[in-house]
Order: sequence, then C-alpha cells, then structure tokens
Amino acid sequence: MEFVKAHIGKEKYKTTITTSTKEFISDMPEGEGGASLGVKPKELLASALASCIAMTVRMYADRSKWPLEEVFVEVELDTETTPGTSIFRKKVDFKGDLTEEQLKRLHVIAMKCPIYKLLQNPTVME
Repeated sequence: MEFVKAHIGKEKYKTTITTSTKEFISDMPEGEGGASLGVKPKELLASALASCIAMTVRMYADRSKWPLEEVFVEVELDTETTPGTSIFRKKVDFKGDLTEEQLKRLHVIAMKCPIYKLLQNPTVME
C-alpha cells in the first residue's frame, strides 16, 4: 500500500507532498493563481503514468539484454473533450539498435506497467 501526505499552508496553492522517501512541491501556475513552485496535480498524475511506462520498458530491456539506449514517453491527460471521462493519450518511442520484433515487444511491455493497469481498473474513493 502506498501512502502520501499533502500539506497546504498560507501560500495560496503551494502544497508540500511527503512520501515514505521524498518530499516535493505541487503548485498551480502563476496564471491560475499559484506561484509556479511545482507541477500541477494533473501533471503529477500524467507523470506517474509516463515514468512507470519508461521504467517498465527499461527493466524489461535490461533483463533481456537488449540494446535499448533511451525511452521517450509523452502523456497527455484530456479531461475536457468528453465530460466525465479522463483520456490519456500516450506516445512511446525508443532509441537503440533494436529489431522490429524487439520494438513491437517493447510497445506491448509498455502497456503492462503497474500504473497503466491501475488506471484501467475501477476506482473507489473512500
């Protein structure tokens, strides 16, 4: 089970987030009333998916001893096109001397990351 804490004080939207190992800031951009001291909450959600995809692919390629040099993941979170629905658009690219078969396999592996699976499941808020 994962556990995080968030604390907001008198600095409008500046929020200190504490995990079991790190502490960082989330904030809103200046144009939205914040001070741009950290990433927006929706960016945190999209970055969780992007980083999980990249790490999962890296782990698989390393274990397979494949010549993967770099993984590039872009995630766009659209919550406005279809009201009540969150749309995650992903683009995953690889750099390295990889065969077509390896590239296809890495794209399949990318969709097996834990955060991707979590976002596919029903969500319950308690």
